[in-house]
Amino acid sequence: MKPQLLKISNPADYSFNLFNQDCPYFPTPWHYHPEYEIVLILEGDGKKFIGSSITDFQPGDLCMIGSYLPHYYKNSPEHYQGNPQLRAKSIVIHFLEEFMGDKFWELPEAQSIKLILERSKRGLQFGEETLAKVAPKMKSLVNLQGMSRLTEMLSILTIFSEAKDITFLTSNPISLRNEVDSARMNKVMEFVMQRYQEEITLEQVADLASMSESAFSRYFKKRTRRTFSQFLSEIRIEHACKLLMEDKMSVAEISFESGFNNLSNFNRQFKNLKKTTPLAFRMKFLK
Repeated sequence: MKPQLLKISNPADYSFNLFNQDCPYFPTPWHYHPEYEIVLILEGDGKKFIGSSITDFQPGDLCMIGSYLPHYYKNSPEHYQGNPQLRAKSIVIHFLEEFMGDKFWELPEAQSIKLILERSKRGLQFGEETLAKVAPKMKSLVNLQGMSRLTEMLSILTIFSEAKDITFLTSNPISLRNEVDSARMNKVMEFVMQRYQEEITLEQVADLASMSESAFSRYFKKRTRRTFSQFLSEIRIEHACKLLMEDKMSVAEISFESGFNNLSNFNRQFKNLKKTTPLAFRMKFLK
């Protein structure tokens, strides 16, 4: 999963990009772009990687992904086996921050929307209440033109700005802003996403980036706003959360399955990130 910088072109007669995806599986690799992105899943399931988070998606999944935040939707294995009955369908909106013009964000009425754009840099997951309001609007956008299309888009962003059922998908954003950043971190991110359940050392990832350990540590922290060990721990904790919610394994089994070498370290890291214990997290979810 290499984060690629995608070039997204808006239609000449519209200020933002809207398209329906309908394919056997979502084909876009782990990528990033300057545009903000809104994704509504209509059909298909799997796991989505947004920043450092790993969460499930299914029909009705609604997210907003900030500018330059790497992300990737990977369908469940059944979608890659040639079954014509299985489809991956979504409605996706891409828009640049200046899609309403530079002066728009100076208006007092626009400040709440400006704030939700800033918050989306951590990746936003919306709940059922917001989904019920936004899904019909996103579906209607396909048939709208001119000012009606633009005002409906502003209506969607306004609903997001007023939403109470928001979950942040990553505690700190990852922001890759050019091809140089991407080239240096491609191998590291791919390596981590494939092997986060195994032991990973700083020496290994520094070698992949062709840097010394100290230089890589400084570089990684500048780009991601956390140390490499914090980033790796976040990914492992997110994986552990999914296992805790499935309620099929003990906490001890989950700690080792998620890449932690001992239970006490797992409990400590989990509480630091989630502000609760693994067992309390599971009980709250099951309740």
